[in-house]
Amino acid sequence: MSAGIVRDINRVKANVISPAISSFEIVPGGPYAEPLSCQQYEFSLAASHQLRSALCDSYIYVLDGEGEVEINGSRSDISEGSAILTYAGEISTISSRSKISFLVIEVPSPITPWGNALAKPVEMAKRVVVTKLGATSKEAASSDREYETLFTEKNGSRGATMFVGFIPSSGAPDHYHLYDEICVIVRGAGGLVTSEQPLQELKKGSAFHVAPRFLHAIHNPNPEDLWILGVFRPEGSPAAAFYPDGRPAPVDMMDK
Repeated sequence: MSAGIVRDINRVKANVISPAISSFEIVPGGPYAEPLSCQQYEFSLAASHQLRSALCDSYIYVLDGEGEVEINGSRSDISEGSAILTYAGEISTISSRSKISFLVIEVPSPITPWGNALAKPVEMAKRVVVTKLGATSKEAASSDREYETLFTEKNGSRGATMFVGFIPSSGAPDHYHLYDEICVIVRGAGGLVTSEQPLQELKKGSAFHVAPRFLHAIHNPNPEDLWILGVFRPEGSPAAAFYPDGRPAPVDMMDK
């Protein structure tokens, strides 16, 4: 899991599950204990696939296409922008009558020692299994950047936050976070600059890992917003960021 290295399905080897299904490890866990990781699944034809992780909670996001997910005997329609959260040990089955592309970001659950240390209490009565982008209101991340949360402790997440950030043409200047994060571009194009890498191209499907205190900046040279899906732990606010000199980047002062 190399921080700041951009990957997509064209840069990694496919794991061919069946003639219609392939998976791609676009953010590998690497030689770390209890790592975050991200797989992208591609259905080229009508197909069905069962997912289950014994140790990790799975945060799933549909990049393209539409289909159906079945979890705990309950079925829901899914399409681009749908998000799903399953707990370790639960089985989800994703089916589609045509092409579909989705991400599975795995976060160590409270079953594991570090996952247990980061876990927050969840009210099961408020648990949401399937949601969709647009279901909640956008919030301010800075004077001109916004985000929308998909999963937090308020709707069932057990130690991580899943959100989509909207980066305008002004971009996001050099900053770092205190959390461990996986990012995937879900709309738009731009670039990533880090303390260790020059400008790397970002496009839909580009993925990278941001380690705690890892300096990075997002460039968006386009008039349209760049949409970034993020899953980070421990759970908290996507707006929490710091400048290179360690000063907090307040919501209304990120660009100052």
